[in-house]
Amino acid sequence: MVFGAHRDMFEVARNFAHFFAHESCGFCTPCRVGTTLVVNCMDKIANGHGTQFEINEIFKIHRLLHVASHCGLGQTACNSIFDTLQKFRPAYERRLRSLDFEPAFDLDQALAAARQMTGRDDPGAHFGLQAGPIGEQA
Repeated sequence: MVFGAHRDMFEVARNFAHFFAHESCGFCTPCRVGTTLVVNCMDKIANGHGTQFEINEIFKIHRLLHVASHCGLGQTACNSIFDTLQKFRPAYERRLRSLDFEPAFDLDQALAAARQMTGRDDPGAHFGLQAGPIGEQA
């Protein structure tokens, strides 16, 4: 394929990731799960929450899909991403928020609805806050 200089190669690769995840027949687990994991990594990078961790995960998933998938679709699903990472890495890196891992969502915020339903908002009901043996903050 030939693209002009105006095309964002990250978005081209992201489009391919979505295509292969959609086209996976689901027969073999490496392809079914692996293509979905790649889409999640690419979307996380696109949404401004990606880190070097996601790029490393994409490389791991690429190797896994290549050797463990049952058919050619799974074996080649990550080729476009792998190639664009090698040849157009700045298209990925300018989207990275940091080089450290960042969770895809805030677990404490996700638990807010449960705290509201139970009427509980003490430190033990918050993720990440250490509670002592009888509920005191450690």
